Amino acid sequence: MNVRSMGGRLAAVLLGLGLVALIEAGLRLIPVLAPPAFAVQLARVQDQVLHAVNPAYARRFFSGVAADIPLQGIRMTPRPYFQPVPDDVLRVLFAGGSTVQGYPHPKRLSAPSYLQEMLRDLYPKRQVEVFNLGITAASSFVVGCAVEDGVAALAPDLVVVYTGHNEFYGVYGAASLAQGGQSLWMKRGHYALMQWRITRLIDKLLAAFRVKPSGQEALIEVMSRAGSVEADDPRREQAVANLEGNLRRMAAFCRERSIPLVICTLISNERGFAPARTEPPLGDEKRERYLTLLEVGGREQGAPAAVTALDAAEELWAEDAYLHFLRGSHLESLGTGSAARVAYAMARNLDSRPWRAPSAVNEVVRRIAVEEGTLLADVETAFIEQSPAAGVGWELMADHVHPTAAGQILIARSVITALEKRPSRWHFPSRRHQTLKSDNEYRRHLGDLPVERLAVLEAMASLFGAPPMDRGNEGRAMALRRQIGSLWEQLREAERSGFERWQTGRGPNILALSVAEELFAVQDYAHARDYYHAARLEEPYTIWGDLWSTLRWVRCGQLMGDPLGPAERIELTSLLDRLGFLAQAPDFSPGLLAFIKGYAHHFLGARVPALAALEQAVEDGNIRRRFFAELLQLLVAELMAAGRSADAEKYVVQVATEQNQEAFGRALVARIRAGQLSR
Repeated sequence: MNVRSMGGRLAAVLLGLGLVALIEAGLRLIPVLAPPAFAVQLARVQDQVLHAVNPAYARRFFSGVAADIPLQGIRMTPRPYFQPVPDDVLRVLFAGGSTVQGYPHPKRLSAPSYLQEMLRDLYPKRQVEVFNLGITAASSFVVGCAVEDGVAALAPDLVVVYTGHNEFYGVYGAASLAQGGQSLWMKRGHYALMQWRITRLIDKLLAAFRVKPSGQEALIEVMSRAGSVEADDPRREQAVANLEGNLRRMAAFCRERSIPLVICTLISNERGFAPARTEPPLGDEKRERYLTLLEVGGREQGAPAAVTALDAAEELWAEDAYLHFLRGSHLESLGTGSAARVAYAMARNLDSRPWRAPSAVNEVVRRIAVEEGTLLADVETAFIEQSPAAGVGWELMADHVHPTAAGQILIARSVITALEKRPSRWHFPSRRHQTLKSDNEYRRHLGDLPVERLAVLEAMASLFGAPPMDRGNEGRAMALRRQIGSLWEQLREAERSGFERWQTGRGPNILALSVAEELFAVQDYAHARDYYHAARLEEPYTIWGDLWSTLRWVRCGQLMGDPLGPAERIELTSLLDRLGFLAQAPDFSPGLLAFIKGYAHHFLGARVPALAALEQAVEDGNIRRRFFAELLQLLVAELMAAGRSADAEKYVVQVATEQNQEAFGRALVARIRAGQLSR
């Protein structure tokens, strides 16, 4: 090849690269092609700017990796926050996968939420904000990216990381779709390429022509298409190496910025969750013998004979995870807990579908904590200490890797224990255990509701009743169905109605709020108040989950005859402050703004602004229709207080007639004439 030919080819390559760069530069002017940002600005009031973690941020990791996953279900917790950061704020980032997100529980009952409450008890003079950066199916590579972007946006005082379960099937895991076995630098390159506008444009064009699946698959079904990962598969070593590299990267990143980092060991359900069944790689005769022995070993009766059969089967083939799981079950029934735990751990490590992190993952986490000088939250040890001798099972686990509500609290307590070995900037009270509340107190404060426990049971029954989790776990699915039936019978009729309305999409999309509205409608104000309280915590800085639920929470107390106390006054004043930001939302009408403002001022006894706002609200036809009874009662009370009884009657007659509620109107007019102020 002569020099002229080589020069021509080089010029063509450079021209092509230049053209790509030019197109990319042009496409960067189109906002819709930009990858979702970590945070979005919501509103500005004077010098304060309200931001929120962008719930769509998680989608950027699925681009070009698992295109057929229903991305509308891939979200992060949209935690609001203010910039500039107030001086008294203590910020914590808690990053990880779906366990950190709180699945299958509501967000407010996740480990980050419990950690926030515990830190508030330990630092009563600080405003504590714990940001939940949990991303469904996130491998440690994704978690590391989220930490870097989160630190840049939020400037936290502490970072907590719980990751490692998704190193195989998670996004950018060693066995995930289109990413199998790639090294870390290849993953970084692929991720960077997927953020280009050209790549995103091509992906959108292809998606338009892609045949969509007839039914909506669960995310776990989609990710399981990667197939088995046997004990000798090189992707096992790759997964552990990836985790180590990503943890070291996060440790270095935080160390350079003088931010303390806590990394957590992981916990798995060893006693309850059955590993995948694998066909034995044996000749016909040995295979038949092996399966016969395994069948004997699988019987629940006669445990000693079953263990003997399993020992004989192991001599034929020792790599079957299910064999060791059966042995663990029988050894546990025989009362030899320590031996059973060894067998269960072996089953987890040999599982050809490694949804649960093998033992090597926690070994890496512990070693990295020592070598990189990070703090270690030993979640695994905490769970083992709270479990039977045979190991961790359904007592603390909702499924294979996700803890129960009690388990989520235990994760948070493990982080608190790790912080006792804190840098000098942390100053815990000397009597920490006397400062923290009990588990039941934290659950009660955050609103641990029976209907949400029912929703968890329903989700778990669906998980274990469908591929790929159904095989070997049929007994668990049946047990869950029995628990669902028992809990359903214990619910009040209004709770059942609210649950069904939420489940069928006929009620509010917040389960707690859907049930609260039903309880309020039947005048069960005591229980409705509990549900409104939970809705407020579940969806802060939203119209219905926050503002409306706060007003109804106060209203329930009033209808029960309780005086307006300091706590209620603080919440109402805070609501009016938040209202200034939320009023800038595109779906917040002037009439709704006036109604909420008038409602809050009415409770606070601010007569002039309450009446002005309510008279503005009554001019809105949507408000008259949606809040007919409450609007008239509030307006009448304020008009009577202002000595305008004639105007009160006029409004009642007009609005009641318009809404075909003449009987209600006549009753209210009678009360006006009798001088009875409506509450």
